Amino acid sequence: MRTTGLALACCAALLLAATPAARAQRPTVPAARVEVSMPATSLPGPRYAWVPMPASLAAELDSRVQDPNLRTRLKAALDRALQAKGYRLSDSARNADILVAYRVGVRNVQQVGTRQTNLTSARESAVECRAGGCSQIVTQDHAGTPQIQVVTLDTVEGGLQVEVLQPADIRVLWRAMFRGAVRATRESRVDLDSIARRTLADLPRAPAR
Repeated sequence: MRTTGLALACCAALLLAATPAARAQRPTVPAARVEVSMPATSLPGPRYAWVPMPASLAAELDSRVQDPNLRTRLKAALDRALQAKGYRLSDSARNADILVAYRVGVRNVQQVGTRQTNLTSARESAVECRAGGCSQIVTQDHAGTPQIQVVTLDTVEGGLQVEVLQPADIRVLWRAMFRGAVRATRESRVDLDSIARRTLADLPRAPAR
């Protein structure tokens, strides 16, 4: 199956690069978001078939998203989200009204910020004080030398892009991308059904046929 029109350039932004920078605040886990870059008001029909999408980016080649069990669960979650909107899985691409393709990637990211000192409980010697008050960024080491207090946050960021294509010429009819992150130490299972529903939330419902 040709992949012309599958917006490989767009996928280069699957996961935005994070540049560490000192900020006067603790880094936080970015909120999950969905961007619909190719909206549509209707689609040709209710029958769909999957198009295999070979991985091409480093984030897509990560072993965590290459895991066959994860990919099976993710595809099943997307099937449920599609079928909740009235679409039906076709027995072959030849009989489908639309084709559906997805890409998924994941990577580790470390954010860097500066420590917020709790002035109500910090020792006077623990902060560098001036006429305007005590710094929340600079502290003193054991020798009394000022030091910048840096705090880091390790996260795992993931991206899921879904495209709906016209079978005749592989033209993109609809496209959306989900981006989300969790703390790297978090061991809870990612809710793939929730991600699938959020990603496809703006997909038009299947036409009655």
